[in-house]
Amino acid sequence: MLNLDGYSNIALIGPRGSGKSKAARKLRKMLDIPHMPLDQLIAYEAGMSISEIVKADGWHFFRHLEYQVLKKTSKMNRVIIDCGGGAIIDLDGSDNEIKSERKIKLLNKAFVIYLYADLDWLAQKITEDPTRPDLSRQKSFKELMQRRDPIYNEVANLKLNTTEMNGREIAEGIASAIEVV
Repeated sequence: MLNLDGYSNIALIGPRGSGKSKAARKLRKMLDIPHMPLDQLIAYEAGMSISEIVKADGWHFFRHLEYQVLKKTSKMNRVIIDCGGGAIIDLDGSDNEIKSERKIKLLNKAFVIYLYADLDWLAQKITEDPTRPDLSRQKSFKELMQRRDPIYNEVANLKLNTTEMNGREIAEGIASAIEVV
């Protein structure tokens, strides 16, 4: 049984490389509930990878698809929603990131856990992954995270520092924090 203060789903948010996907897969086994990886579901629905979506149609289109898939998964019951790093943002008409009220409203239906880590550690980790699309042509990862961090904090029911942790350790920390009994 899960003690999530009345929430039926768990949503993992946080920056790229913070361990959301690895932790979600481990949690799926520990809690015996389905794992909904948003980025994989978006890629499936679009018929192409995230990088290909962004290259072909841009970040605005990707954020639209992200909202549509999040809307579907937020209607589910007893699932782990594994969000991409930008699930809490949208883009304005000038391509600037803004807080996504529509996606946050959907996320607030779940028990939201913000996985965060040391920015230098994360930056090194994500730059070594060629499968991820470029975050920003103009802004550094640290600048991006400084803008997103207050939004992650606002949305989260729980925060967990994942610096130097593996997926199993993160999942165990989450399970302990949500009082799996």
